[in-house]
Parts: sequence; C-alpha cells; structure tokens
Amino acid sequence: MKSNVKIHKLMILLLPLLIMQSCRKDPPEDPFADNMYLVSSEVELMRTKENVLSVLNLVATQYPDAADIIPDVVSGVNVYSVTYNTEFQGEDVIASGLICAPTAPGSYPILSFQNGTNTLHSAAPTADPQNLLFTMIEYIASSGYVVIIPDYLGFGASKNMAHPYLHKESTVRTVMDMLRAVAEFDDDVAKDITVTTDCYIMGYSQGGWATMALLYALENDYPSEFTVKAASCGAGPYDLAHFNVNVLDLTEYSNPVFLGYIANAYSTYDIYPNPLTDLFNEPYAGRIPGLYDGLHNSEEINGQLTTSIAGLFTAEYLSGADTDQKYAGVRSALWDNSITGWDSEVPILLLHGTADTDVMPVLSESMYNRMIGSGTSALNCFYVPMEGLDHSQAAVPAGFAGYQFFKTYR
Repeated sequence: MKSNVKIHKLMILLLPLLIMQSCRKDPPEDPFADNMYLVSSEVELMRTKENVLSVLNLVATQYPDAADIIPDVVSGVNVYSVTYNTEFQGEDVIASGLICAPTAPGSYPILSFQNGTNTLHSAAPTADPQNLLFTMIEYIASSGYVVIIPDYLGFGASKNMAHPYLHKESTVRTVMDMLRAVAEFDDDVAKDITVTTDCYIMGYSQGGWATMALLYALENDYPSEFTVKAASCGAGPYDLAHFNVNVLDLTEYSNPVFLGYIANAYSTYDIYPNPLTDLFNEPYAGRIPGLYDGLHNSEEINGQLTTSIAGLFTAEYLSGADTDQKYAGVRSALWDNSITGWDSEVPILLLHGTADTDVMPVLSESMYNRMIGSGTSALNCFYVPMEGLDHSQAAVPAGFAGYQFFKTYR
C-alpha cells in the first residue's frame, strides 16, 4: 500500500516532465534527404565584405592584378564544405568540394574552378580551404558568383581511393555532378540566393585540361543543363599523346612526378593494359604504386624517381612507344583521354607561360589550332602566351586573366 502511494507521488512529480518530453518536436528532418546529388554541407569559413577587401588589398601588394577585383566586391563570402553523389566506373561514390556563396541576397551564376595537380590529401580544397590560391578563388564569390571548387576523386570524402589523374570521363562526371549539387544547395542551405544555370569555368594545369574536357561535355553531351558563358584554360596537357611524345624525346624532365602520376592512375584502374614494368625501369616501377598515397608531396615523389628519361623508362618503351604493337593500349589510353577540337560557340581563353618546361606551350598552341580548324571562330577563341613565365609562375596571373576575361561576358 505504501508502495502504491510512493508510486502515485512519483508519478505526480514526473508528470510535468513526461508531458514536456511528449510535447517535444521530432528531430528536424534531414534537409538533404530528398536530394539526388547534395548529401551534406558544413560551413568552413565566414568572411565579411570588409575581410575580403582587406585580404585583396594585401594580396594586391604582391599581385597587382588582384586590385582589379576590389571594385567588383559586393558582399562577404561564406565557404561551405559539401559532399555529393557521383559515380566512378559504375560504382556510387561520395565526392566533396567547396561551395563559396555571396552573403548578399541575389541571383548569381556559377564559377567552377578546377585546381591543378596535387598529390597530398592535406592540400585538397576541402582539407585546406585557407590555402592562398583557394582563398583567391573563394573570394571571387564576393563579386557576384557562386564559386565551386571540386576536390576531384581520391581527395576529401573519397580519399580512400586512388586519384584517377587525367582520366577524362571520371573528371567530367565528378565536376558535372557537383554543378548539379549546386542547384540543390540554394534550396537547402543558402536560401537567400538563387543559383542560375549560367556558368563560367576555369582551371590551370590539370585544371586547364579538366576545364577543356568539361567544356566539351557541357556543349556536346549536356547542352540543356547549363549555359557556359566563358571558359579560361591555363597550361593544360590537352593532348596527352602529344605530351608523351614530347617527354620521351627529352634527355631530362624536371618533374617526373607527373609521369608517374599518370601511369599509376591508368595502371590502378586498368586503363593501361601494360604492367608498369613494361614502361618503367626498376626500381621506379616498383616504387610508383606506393608514392601516390596522398601522403607524399611532389618534391618527395620527384626525389624517389629520376629526371633522366633514359633512366626512368625502359629502352624498349623509349624505342617503341609510338609504333610497337606492345604499346598500342598505352597509345589508345592517352588518345582517349586527350581533348579533340570542336566547333564551340563559347568564348575561350587559352593561356600558357612561354618558359613552361613541365607542360610544353605547344600543347596550348595545338589546342587553339584544333579548335579553329574544327570551326570555332577566331573572334571567340584566344591564345595568349604569358611571356617569360614557367609553369608555376604563370598559375596566379592566369587566374586573374581568366577573371578579367569573364567580366567581358557578364
């Protein structure tokens, strides 16, 4: 009896708490649950207009072209790390990247930036959003763009897989699916802005090649999804077969990291039918698979290879790369991942440093000639040599030149 009284008293004490718990709202619904592409979003950086202007003024002391952005700044910038659905070789993959949005309400076009060669997981856009180069690209959002910077597969959310370096199909698919994710981003996250289907695309080195491949796909394979207003491509190895011939004709090549990167990716994903030992001498053939694990930077990888072309590649490959049937699959893979010319209606800017010994300027010259030869108007496609600049030196100036080029077509 006493026990029942105690229970009754306890129930009276607990009743308000029970009522409060029963009246609590259900956890908020996942805003991304119904999305086809966008999976998650997290704020990485929040920058006011004043922050942006301060940084640009400081950068302009080293790169005077940065001053050209300052009059265009209309707002602050919020930088988000996002994940999204994509596909690689028939398998679903979660990829990642940065979306940089103006803080001022409005309707904005997309600017997609494809970054250059990187071997470190810690240097991917989502892993290092405060890197100076990425910061400059992020801050372009303050001038009225929604800027996206894909990580590429093999980095960020997909870092457990090897990066399919210079693999055209997966590169295009990964960037395309991030563009599609942006359409869901303004519905779910940045609800004060509207993202249009107009887009501007730019990149340098690997990113220049990726941008050209993306442009071809947007114009020819997905013409109804986005309207490309302009493209800026810097120092890309657009014709990989031509690049390979040029390299094999050299005595020394200062950055063998690029050569091993292509071979590692194409070997890992069976794009090359040949084993690495058919192409590379030992000990390099045995070393290459362990060097591209996301933990070694370019300098470390270069140190484990050799700048000597005769030392790096087998004599059989050097003599038969162009003609021997044994290497037909290698030639086919390089050709399949090169970019042909086509009749484009999009304004295109091709940039290349004249002192570039990593990616030869002739590759941009040839890309320009192939575009013109395929029907693209010379009034719409421009090749601009960047006098005296090597591959590294031209990267930042090419970015500013691309920004100015885009202003012409806003």
